Amino acid sequence: MSSPAQPVSRAELARAWAHAVGPTTEVPLPPETIERCLRDNVDRLVDALQQEPFSPDAVADTAAALVARGIAGDDSLACTVELLGRVLPTLPELSAIDGLTGKIASALGAVVTGYRAAVRRRHFDERNAWFREVFDSAPMGMVISRLDGTVVETNGALTELLYYRPADLAGRELAEILHPDDAALLQAGYQALIDGKRGRLQRRTRVITGRGDATWVALTVSLLRDVTGQATHHVTMVEDIAERQLLEQRVRHQSLHDLLTGLPNRLHFAIHLEEQLERDHNAAFMICKIDLDCFGIVTDGLGISIGDLLLRSVAARLETLVADERAFVARIDADEFAILIEESPTTPNAATLAARINAELSEPVYLAGRGLAVSACVGIVRRTAGETEAKELIRAAEATLHRIKRTGRGQWGLYDPSADAEDRARYALATSMPAAWEDGQVTLSYQPLVRLDPAAADTDHTVALAALLGWDHPEHGVVQHDDCLALAEQTGLVLTIGRWMLRQACEQLRAWRDERGAAVPPVCIDLTTYLTQDPDLVELVQDTLTATQLGPADIQLGMPTEVIVAAHGDAVDNVGTLADIGVRIVLTRYGQAVGNLSLLESLPVAGVELAEPLVRMAATRPDSVVRPALADLVPLIRRTGGAVVVTGIDSAEQAQWWRNIGADSGRGAALAR
Repeated sequence: MSSPAQPVSRAELARAWAHAVGPTTEVPLPPETIERCLRDNVDRLVDALQQEPFSPDAVADTAAALVARGIAGDDSLACTVELLGRVLPTLPELSAIDGLTGKIASALGAVVTGYRAAVRRRHFDERNAWFREVFDSAPMGMVISRLDGTVVETNGALTELLYYRPADLAGRELAEILHPDDAALLQAGYQALIDGKRGRLQRRTRVITGRGDATWVALTVSLLRDVTGQATHHVTMVEDIAERQLLEQRVRHQSLHDLLTGLPNRLHFAIHLEEQLERDHNAAFMICKIDLDCFGIVTDGLGISIGDLLLRSVAARLETLVADERAFVARIDADEFAILIEESPTTPNAATLAARINAELSEPVYLAGRGLAVSACVGIVRRTAGETEAKELIRAAEATLHRIKRTGRGQWGLYDPSADAEDRARYALATSMPAAWEDGQVTLSYQPLVRLDPAAADTDHTVALAALLGWDHPEHGVVQHDDCLALAEQTGLVLTIGRWMLRQACEQLRAWRDERGAAVPPVCIDLTTYLTQDPDLVELVQDTLTATQLGPADIQLGMPTEVIVAAHGDAVDNVGTLADIGVRIVLTRYGQAVGNLSLLESLPVAGVELAEPLVRMAATRPDSVVRPALADLVPLIRRTGGAVVVTGIDSAEQAQWWRNIGADSGRGAALAR
């Protein structure tokens, strides 16, 4: 083509135009095809520019024709505007037109506007065609409805899902097939889409099918818009989730219920309690925590299956017992149950309820041909809803139950704030003890054990050194030996501290013997409950004595009487074997368990150490029946050949009293530090 400054014909313009936009078409087209199309567009442009009055709208079809022919690539419009703006002024037939430059600019503006509108329309048409294909072939139900809720069209999948033919729904209100309980909430969601408050609505709900029943579906709702972006319809996708909902309900039920008894479980109980407390802040509630006594005996003696039958029976009887109350019964743990009762004027008081529970459970029930009955400990908390939180109520009930269980079987009790505070402080102390031991705050000290027997040759002499635990606590001061042992028993420290005490005491005795000679008396070491029952205790003692070059007569081991009374096999064997090799055994905490005297005749023990509570009561309450009981007990013990050791002697009067009734030896502030 000749230079743009020279006049050109319409055919030359069309050819130049085709050459410019050819590489930009969406689909490659033959040059002659593009040129034929553009020749018509050149004629429209030139004719529009020659008309009077001039109207830019007359060239809008030019842009639409370009898009229709596929001349709609990313660079097609730019090439078109650049070429026409440069070449149109050179056409001879336009040279005489007044204001040609302005008219060409207006015409090109109309081309740009029309081109973009045509591209939008084409994209909209393509999207609608794609949507129609998806709508017809989608595996999930779809509903198109007007913004006022009138159903316009449904697809085939919806017919299969909800049993409605397209004619059944067309023209009806979409709300008519929504479940009445959910319709209002869903309609508000549809309106929120129109108002622009949300971009999409997703909801699980129930709908009414063409058969009249209800089913669960998942709805996903969005807006359909026209080419200008204006919302015109709702499109609702409907997915069948009936089976999934049923499965989830089953899983939820299983997660909130005990599989054995069918009762709500611990989680469900906590959730229900929170809901009840929130519902009415003035309501009064009673929580009963129930633990079956000796349930392990049933499972160990008769088998787990019988135990399961018993648990089912207990669950059924507890539900029957509170059937007339607004009550919620749950199984909390293996043999623990809980009852939440919203109190009314007819609700029995705590004592009556606890008595009824034990009366009901103690009635024999025949399971697999066996008559079984159980008792239970019951911890009870009463509160008004607004006074506390659910977690604290459950904790208080559990703490009350734990406190009551320490008093025996078949017991009950109400929550005691002061006792609970003491227990919590003690538990906090116990949990901090392992770290304190690691930091060296827990140490051993040694207190002389002095002969009290006035008939003995070594009266008032030190006969042994008692190894005593002490914890120099930064806040509570010094925690004494018995308390340290009790705290250790409540934590994992009990596994190691007993062995540590034995080794430390023997090493200290070895050091004193090396420094001062054989005159240093033996050491007395109180064993923990765990170590008393340890099947490796004898080997541990022998290894320790060998490592410290001591003999069996150089140590005296204290074993808790209650462990021996319980006839734990390893503990009893340990007493006999250690006595055989020459180690003196003393039963500690003696006097608080039934059958104590028989142990002195049946086991090779050297003596007993009286329980600290008995000693303290004898010292602080001279009028107590404990004093004459001890005055009778001590001679009986001595008659068996065993020695009687007394701890905590804090005055000369106490020391004399124990001498008078026949105690063999003792320790305390009045005798030696």
